[in-house]
Amino acid sequence: MTDEVSDSDVPSDVTPRAGRAVLVWALLGVLLLAALGAAVERGLAWREAEGREQARADVVKAAENEVVGLITISARTTDEDLKELIEGATATFRDDLRDQADRLRQQVVENEVEATGEVVSTGVVSLADESATVIVAARGTVDNRSARQPEPRSYRLEVELQEVEGSWLVSALRFVA
Repeated sequence: MTDEVSDSDVPSDVTPRAGRAVLVWALLGVLLLAALGAAVERGLAWREAEGREQARADVVKAAENEVVGLITISARTTDEDLKELIEGATATFRDDLRDQADRLRQQVVENEVEATGEVVSTGVVSLADESATVIVAARGTVDNRSARQPEPRSYRLEVELQEVEGSWLVSALRFVA
């Protein structure tokens, strides 16, 4: 018995060329799977980044709206102004605002206050799944019965927000230096 293999013992359908073709197809399959995996990972990362950017835009908008509502108030529309301010607040902050609303309404009406304001810039300090902190710089004018002319004002506020049932609401407002 000899260990020699003759050409007649090798199946005719397996040739070196066919073996290379199988190897090439296997490598192409592995590369295709790797490319597909990378595409899925990039797609998920893009979707997550888009979600973060949308959340960032939502917290900035909520903070800006609440600050403008706070610094824009009129003796003629005090009830509506306070109602809008309260609507943008979490339950706890809403209770605090309601507790102060009568006193604020009385002072605004008695002093014939006309205050307007606009946001100059914002910066997101922190953003987590259900909470955020935004710094808002604003400017405005305040006119009242004791002023000769409207006085310019500059404001900088730290606004804390919480996501409640899909909406960003203000949980605290603080004037900062």
